[in-house]
Amino acid sequence: MKKWITLALYAGALLTILICRGELQALMEDVSLPAAAGFALAFLFAFFPVLPYKLVIASLGFLYGPAAGALIAWLAVTAASLLQYTLVRRFFRKQGQAALARFSGLERAGRLMERRPFAVILAARLVPLLPQALVNLYPAFLNIRPAVYIVASALGKIPAMLVFAFVGQNLFTDLPKTLTVLALYGGFLIVVYAAYRFKFRSPAEEEADRDPL
Repeated sequence: MKKWITLALYAGALLTILICRGELQALMEDVSLPAAAGFALAFLFAFFPVLPYKLVIASLGFLYGPAAGALIAWLAVTAASLLQYTLVRRFFRKQGQAALARFSGLERAGRLMERRPFAVILAARLVPLLPQALVNLYPAFLNIRPAVYIVASALGKIPAMLVFAFVGQNLFTDLPKTLTVLALYGGFLIVVYAAYRFKFRSPAEEEADRDPL
């Protein structure tokens, strides 16, 4: 019963935020917005992903500067990720495990994550190819300690927070520097993704390398 109440409360809050999304987004454009209110809005948009979070980070960078904006966004999204992870692990873990068992690809990915949880979660945060909401939920279904999840997840978010907070402050004032930072960040993502693919190849790929015929 508790899990259905939790799900209903989340759905109701999500619908409310969707309806009020424009007003909430307008608040983040108010240059007089206190930092505590900025954190609350950032947490809200991280926990209820109704806006691309890159826009939230950029707005905070514009309001408070790159360093403070990145810190506020990082604290907010880390807190929201931990709360999502905790709720899913507490109320929906069995259902998630049953769903994973029905799909062999997801089950193999789960075994890889359980073998090397810190490295895989860190890579998933550094190279955001997967929806980040999925990265919040997937580890909650597996045998991964909360401390490992939260540390790897928090560290993996830092580069994106710094980059998009910088972009938010400098996009309209220093376009060449902004483009340079984005290009460097793109190169960083390519390197991390290549390293991830090399280090964490699937069993099928490793078998093919050993026996090309």
